[in-house]
Amino acid sequence: MVSTGRAFLVYTSLRIVLLLAVGGLLYLTGLRGFLLVLLAFLLSGALSLVWLDRPRSQMGAGFGRAIGKVNERIDRAAAAEDPGTLRGQSGAEAQSDAEAEPDEQKAQ
Repeated sequence: MVSTGRAFLVYTSLRIVLLLAVGGLLYLTGLRGFLLVLLAFLLSGALSLVWLDRPRSQMGAGFGRAIGKVNERIDRAAAAEDPGTLRGQSGAEAQSDAEAEPDEQKAQ
């Protein structure tokens, strides 16, 4: 398994190399200026969909793992803040219990 940062660097580096290679080939065919840049980006983007599938999927999996870790931390923090989770209640049950307690105290 490749780390997220390394997968990102590998994929980005390969995209840049592919862009430069396609641009170089187009330059050798005689294209210049804006058309050269436009076609180089379009062609290298299309080629990268096929040729760079594995590095792109590794990078996507790494980002997915990173986002999953962040979501887990958010869920743990939310559970720690929610008083109902300590007693096995959901957040909505704990909220309704907390709202009902002052009414019961007023009735006494």
